[in-house]
Amino acid sequence: MNRLAILPVLASIAVLTACGGGSGGGGGLAPPPTMETPPASQIRVIDADTVDIDGVRYRLHGIDAPEARQTCRAWGRTWDCGAAATEALMSRAEGMSCEGSGTDTFGRTIGVCSSGGENLNAWLVANGWALAYRRFSGDYVDQEAQARSNRSGIHRGAFVEPWEWRRGERIEGEDTFTSIVSSTLDVDALADRMLRGDAANVYGHWLDHSVFVMVDDSVAVSFGDSPGTNPALVGSAVWRGDLVGVDTRTRERIAGDASIEIDDFTRPDVDVAFTGIEDAGGRARADLRWEDIPLVRGGFQSLDAAGSIEGRFYGADHQEAGGIFERDRLTGAFGGSR
Repeated sequence: MNRLAILPVLASIAVLTACGGGSGGGGGLAPPPTMETPPASQIRVIDADTVDIDGVRYRLHGIDAPEARQTCRAWGRTWDCGAAATEALMSRAEGMSCEGSGTDTFGRTIGVCSSGGENLNAWLVANGWALAYRRFSGDYVDQEAQARSNRSGIHRGAFVEPWEWRRGERIEGEDTFTSIVSSTLDVDALADRMLRGDAANVYGHWLDHSVFVMVDDSVAVSFGDSPGTNPALVGSAVWRGDLVGVDTRTRERIAGDASIEIDDFTRPDVDVAFTGIEDAGGRARADLRWEDIPLVRGGFQSLDAAGSIEGRFYGADHQEAGGIFERDRLTGAFGGSR
């Protein structure tokens, strides 16, 4: 063999080997360098107005939220509003970033936090999980007015301003929460999740002092702040509102108007009328009426072969009334205000 003819081939093999060519042992062209993914920020929510991000503690500018252990009261029930506010901010914590410069007396950076382009300081106040901290800023006064108008978050009932709570002020009085339910249901748990803003599978209305709803289109519930006494008024009075329910045969939802009347407070009994009842398809249903139901300690109840109804008055001044009913294969809840 001509050795001079072999030399160019050997030279080519040498070049490929130097470049990582050939098979086995790391063969092929070297892959391009990869870009390292920057580590995610370490975020810790302390409470609804304080967060740690990568070791920097931020105090959210212009707002003051319930302390993590603070309680409020709504529908006659004490609830953990501070924990709920903290959970609300935690639900928006992914991708959170904060910007600020000055510090407070505790060395925390005063900042505005955001997630997904949304100002979380403003979001907390607008959803009732914090108040505008007017002592230091007027930036979120409009959002607080919106939350009060919508009765969102802590504005659903009574609360102590966080700055007063830190000074030791607490809500006075005792719980007066009571409930009426058509089947087995943890009404306390239902009220708690509704106060936290979760109304999944709930169909109905919540008023200032009471709630009347259908749960899972099968269980009728009425609950709220009940004084356990009869209204002490003169003459007569009517509480007007709505009913919600379901046809137990077709599972269609129904809705209509409700009135609860006491026509003589010297000898009080209750008359209830449901009118304008329609199903989801707009088909009218017959009116339902109960008359002369005895009123005892703020509650009324009637049971006969045609069906049943049970209700009570809610609010310290008996401003509201509500309950549950079953008749003509309809089951539902009702409520109204005076």
